Amino acid sequence: MIKATESALQRFFKNTKVLSKESKGITKGNKYRVGLALGGGAVWGISHIGVLKALKDNDIPIDCICGTSIGSIVGGLYATGLSINELLNLATHTQWKEFSQLSLPINGLLSNEPMDQFINNIIGEKNIEDLKIPFIAVATDIISGEEILLDKGKLSTAMRASSAIPGIFQPVNFKGRTLVDGGVINNVPASVVKKMGADIIIAVSTTPSLDHWAPKNSLQIILKAFLIMQNKVILGETVLADVFITVDTKGYSPIDLSSSRELYNRGLIAGLSNLEEIQTAISKKR
Repeated sequence: MIKATESALQRFFKNTKVLSKESKGITKGNKYRVGLALGGGAVWGISHIGVLKALKDNDIPIDCICGTSIGSIVGGLYATGLSINELLNLATHTQWKEFSQLSLPINGLLSNEPMDQFINNIIGEKNIEDLKIPFIAVATDIISGEEILLDKGKLSTAMRASSAIPGIFQPVNFKGRTLVDGGVINNVPASVVKKMGADIIIAVSTTPSLDHWAPKNSLQIILKAFLIMQNKVILGETVLADVFITVDTKGYSPIDLSSSRELYNRGLIAGLSNLEEIQTAISKKR
């Protein structure tokens, strides 16, 4: 699978017109804001790192980020100032036990409390309002059904809340609310990026058609049902994005962390494939 992905990258670069030096940095000196909406999708969301790589290498600045679920983890870490290489290194060396642990099955089979320590070991205890790039994590209040925008407070806890898949992970208590995965209500939060003041919205979905992945146990069945639901709630957000990037993650499991590098490559291809559309969207705002 790795060789196949590398071959696809080679073909892509051979057949793709790379932006010239003159066309790079086209947002520099302008007063509009570019915002990034990163969607959920479990392990598929590691492909967000590849999209970020494509944007950074072509001098497309990101002025604000909103993330849901895995999108909140990748986006939040990037907003702290971690480099693409640091993010990729984390993705390729992380195991599930660093994020979760078994719990009494009262309101979730797993707890994602270990994520707090894991994140804090990497970046220290950071608050969202202190990040280098303005950032919001999307969560869902499981009591009221409201979309909750986490723009203040402890970053690692906001990430936990945004990625707490109901039925799999226990809800996270945060500022008096009982929160679960933001993908329940807004999986690719372009609407939130608009509220953050972005003039140009780039939204990224990493969830493919789901017929290729057959769940094999009860946890995977819950996840599959959740991903199907997420696909439905994406539709209303697509029209709000100036550029909507869909990463081709078909053929990869949403729970297999060993495919992280291949998913990164898929994200890189998707990001590069949409550069012309991004450039056009930016040019219209000049």
